[in-house]
Amino acid sequence: MIPKEKLLELRESLEKSTNPLFFFDNDVDGLCAFLILRRALGYGRGIPIKSFPDLKGQYLRKLDELNPDTIIILDKAELSEEFVNGAIDRNIQIIWLDHHETKTSKEIINKTDYYNSLPSAEPTTYIAYKVFNRKSDMWLAMIGCTGDVYTPEFAEEFAKENPELFNSEISAFEALHSTEIGKIAKMLNFGLMDTITNVVNLLKYLFKAKNAYDILEENRYTKQFHKRYLELHEFYKKQIQKAEEESTKDNSIIFSYSGSTSMSSQIANGLYYSNPDKLVVVGFKRPEKVNISIRGENALDITKKAIEDIEGATGGGHKTATGAMVPIDDWESFKNKIKELTST
Repeated sequence: MIPKEKLLELRESLEKSTNPLFFFDNDVDGLCAFLILRRALGYGRGIPIKSFPDLKGQYLRKLDELNPDTIIILDKAELSEEFVNGAIDRNIQIIWLDHHETKTSKEIINKTDYYNSLPSAEPTTYIAYKVFNRKSDMWLAMIGCTGDVYTPEFAEEFAKENPELFNSEISAFEALHSTEIGKIAKMLNFGLMDTITNVVNLLKYLFKAKNAYDILEENRYTKQFHKRYLELHEFYKKQIQKAEEESTKDNSIIFSYSGSTSMSSQIANGLYYSNPDKLVVVGFKRPEKVNISIRGENALDITKKAIEDIEGATGGGHKTATGAMVPIDDWESFKNKIKELTST
């Protein structure tokens, strides 16, 4: 957990900024962290990060386009040297909030104002909420934390006030799959998988939303968002069904798919919810690489071992939930290694 004095320091830095630019990881934890800070400040622009595993130099053009005085990076484990040095050359302060282990060098980290909740590893949404502690944004904090499979200490208070939305007596993973707050987390993850125009419109709506019901309700502002959710949820269910049909009695479920929609993380969560005794590996195949989500006991240790002999592979995350990337030509080798590691 980040100490109170560091949170106060962070708040003061944010409030000094007059034109902040937020870069947030393209999932519900990164999104809700951005929304909480943006709503508290009342200004600032946000850009979802779609590069993996680091924030790459390609985003430097946004600095020239938007001319920020401060960059706030949310829920990203790695920063590229090119991006950091490019920001420094432009005399722009970098504030970096995260909760993952990082392979970024200390030399690069020391060029930023770095805040990380390790070893307790509370989600970035939790950190953002604790900076301003605005109860009016507790519902967003619950969505982001639940989406990252974490139950904050204020969950009981929220559940008492909103029993139809959340149950604090079940696990965070159960809550993700069985409560309305968990449903909203999925909806927002899918909402980020839309066109730039539709994502921008969604963000504008979320800046002003007052509670969770503003997201659950379909109206003229949320119509496209709900339509996209239903489309992707149908695709999600079909992939879950296909993976279940292809699964064997092995100790792991290894499933891959391709297409225009990457949702390996959501599919992996769904499969793991139905198969808690297995290691779940879901790969989204691209022309040159496979983006992979892994869920299960000791997922982090297994991920590290599975990629250690594959040149160009990356991977990391949390104990039971990780992400990885391997070159497409090494996908079969990666699968074989997973089977080997889970066969005992």
